[in-house]
Amino acid sequence: MEENKSIEQVLENLDKSIVYKTKTSVLWSLLFIIFGIASLISYSSFEWEPNNQYAHMLFVMGSVILVVGILKFFFRKSWYVSAKTHQKMKCFNLYFNATERAKLVQLLESGNLSEIKQLNSSIVDGLKLRVMATTDGQICFSQVVAFIMNEYVMITPVQKHSIVEYQIFKEIQVSRE
Repeated sequence: MEENKSIEQVLENLDKSIVYKTKTSVLWSLLFIIFGIASLISYSSFEWEPNNQYAHMLFVMGSVILVVGILKFFFRKSWYVSAKTHQKMKCFNLYFNATERAKLVQLLESGNLSEIKQLNSSIVDGLKLRVMATTDGQICFSQVVAFIMNEYVMITPVQKHSIVEYQIFKEIQVSRE
């Protein structure tokens, strides 16, 4: 059986002139690291009395801030951005009853997206339509994902949609909130 790629895998393979991946700045993490090191240096450079609470607090605070800074440096959030409009791509999910799987796949393949409104929605079943798009809808991708045997399985290949189709997805999302 052919395994479908996720939306993120498709975006990774797109040309950088269409969509590129970016990460948060390292500035905050560097500030945390510098502040943590400065706190530890100030702790070790003075001679403290054994029962001085300020010294213990300075050591613990410096250690914690240093560790947080290091973690923030190596584990930064990343997202996809449209190269033309520089808008961040956001993901949202539309959930459906598992019994609606064949209908949902058929509606996506036929392009009759306005009929998706009639499908039974759910919050607990393992069938969802993942949509990742910019806020203006210039770039929009979707994929049907099902929860089968304790893992999410991509049911359909990733599909690219127009602005009008994105607005249909957004309208469905807003009506279900």
